[in-house]
Amino acid sequence: MGWHRKDIELGLGPITFLYSWSLIPIAISILIVIFDKYTESLFYACLIALSLQSISLYLTISKRKISLHYDPIKKRLIIASLILFIFMLSQYTNIEYSSSIQVIVAILFSYYILNTLQIIANNIGSTYQRPWNAEDKLSKQELSNWNVHSYLFGQKLLATRNVPEIGGIAWLSGGVVDEEPKLIVDIFGHKSKDEFDFSSLRIDLKSDE
Repeated sequence: MGWHRKDIELGLGPITFLYSWSLIPIAISILIVIFDKYTESLFYACLIALSLQSISLYLTISKRKISLHYDPIKKRLIIASLILFIFMLSQYTNIEYSSSIQVIVAILFSYYILNTLQIIANNIGSTYQRPWNAEDKLSKQELSNWNVHSYLFGQKLLATRNVPEIGGIAWLSGGVVDEEPKLIVDIFGHKSKDEFDFSSLRIDLKSDE
């Protein structure tokens, strides 16, 4: 059909290493609470951990931006943001047992960030490309069941749709690869090694005939 699958490599090794290092200040904060010493450093220990974890999440999402529109990830990001707000609130308000609250909140934040990273790693999906004439226009008939944002080719998002077969999402965008205009389809919601039924997306381009 003219579409060629491209392997996706996120390179999560350094990101996993970064997240692992974030657990050290959390362990230190737990010891601070247990022994009730150096309590003035507890907030900064937790803050360092949360910062490293936030960076690891940002680096992962920046490599697969489509994941931001995946419902399970959106829900976890909202919860993580609320947890981060509670963490900051506990520092700047006179709440009893604020140190214990900060440690518990930091542990919860760590859990949701790790869970989000796991979801992304397990649902990296796949990418398909095909050459395209930049002057050609797409049509509604060619993209049935798609939410079309633009029928004109450009280096931008052209259309989106849900993929109920895998509980995932798909993006159609324009791009230039090796100075050649191409249509790019990104699918998020399945393991990268799994086979995907591309025909289920219902992209019926005239040039495919």
